[in-house]
Amino acid sequence: MQDFQNVAAPRLGFGGLDAELTDEERDLQRKIRRFAVGVMRPTAARLDPMAAADVIGRGSPLWDYLARFDDLGINPSWLATLGPDRRKRILPLVFEELAYGDAGLAVAAFTAKMAAATAAATGDPELIERFGSLRGCWIAILADRGSDAIDHAGFELAKGARQSEGSLRAVMRGPEVILNGVSSDWISCAPIAECALIHCPADYGGGIARPDGGVSGIALLVPFDLPGVERGPPVEKIGQRTLPTGNVRFNEVRVPARYVVRSQDGFYPSFASTHASGAMNVAAIAGGVAKAAFDCALHYARSREQGGARLIAHQHVRWRLWEMWRKLEICRAAVRRGVAYNVSPEGPHLLASITAKTTATQTAFEVAMEAIQIFGANGLARDHVVERLLRDVTVCLIQGGENHSLGLQGGNWLLHSLDGDESSALDPAG
Repeated sequence: MQDFQNVAAPRLGFGGLDAELTDEERDLQRKIRRFAVGVMRPTAARLDPMAAADVIGRGSPLWDYLARFDDLGINPSWLATLGPDRRKRILPLVFEELAYGDAGLAVAAFTAKMAAATAAATGDPELIERFGSLRGCWIAILADRGSDAIDHAGFELAKGARQSEGSLRAVMRGPEVILNGVSSDWISCAPIAECALIHCPADYGGGIARPDGGVSGIALLVPFDLPGVERGPPVEKIGQRTLPTGNVRFNEVRVPARYVVRSQDGFYPSFASTHASGAMNVAAIAGGVAKAAFDCALHYARSREQGGARLIAHQHVRWRLWEMWRKLEICRAAVRRGVAYNVSPEGPHLLASITAKTTATQTAFEVAMEAIQIFGANGLARDHVVERLLRDVTVCLIQGGENHSLGLQGGNWLLHSLDGDESSALDPAG
């Protein structure tokens, strides 16, 4: 049993109950926090009220932000160099701190590096040279293929039915891959991308449909300077307005087959790996938004007077702040546990990322909504950042997969695992 040496207030840093940060981690945390508060928040305040077309226009603050983010030296390729023990601690820290500045800008900075990181992971000098310096995006969700794309294994496929073959498809034709069709409108960074990592349905000569009702697929890198590529306009949306989102259209685009990252047999592992990483990042981002919402509510409760006293003097307000804190720690715990599993010898797996993503985003949404209510009517005003936090975290509920659809996938993977677990067959009643 541990003895108390004193009974003083707990010493809590920015990360709450993160009690064992190394000097390296604390230095990194301070570095990113300065950037989040000093660069990201002012940039977000300028971008959020702008029209989507102006966000990507000449002279937009977005371009200066992306350049300054590059100077941080934090990107997917850097994270990949970290060993499992360091990565499981640093990944949540990085995304929480960045999202504390702005969720949309955090997503933009990392999404823009995905194609380059994929090229680097192949070790292919040609791909690294071709894509290493290009802004990218990830195209996997299509105009008529959203949940189907996530449900590659066909868990939710109705008996006798077939999945949509999608609005974008690839055809293998000798030394080339021919792309035709359009992505979803919700591709992060598409309006500013110079290339893409694409996971889409593919025909290897026998059609796209698989005998089990699913579709065959392909993973490839595509530069947007090829003839037939057209980026769509950015979408106006309620949250994460700092993140440009749009579609990309392909008309008889001829891609060299050597740009294929994974073909038929390796398609789903490639998609699942990318999706698991993206969903985990969204989970950590939600934690950063929840921390920002908590801090806003705490500051407001300490400064706002009502009923003859500051809000924080009212018992029920203190209780509500406690509930926000408790949920914030749930976000952090879910993310850290998911990341730890994914970098362990047992992982990675979508189940860990889905568990963390659905838990953290839903809980962060509740924290942001509580913050709005503590602000009262002032929380609805555009001049309080808490209003933007609620809009941004609402996007997180859908980003990386809508939570209910992800939950179905998580439940199916869970039951498949337990079906093969001898301990699950034991009678819990003894």
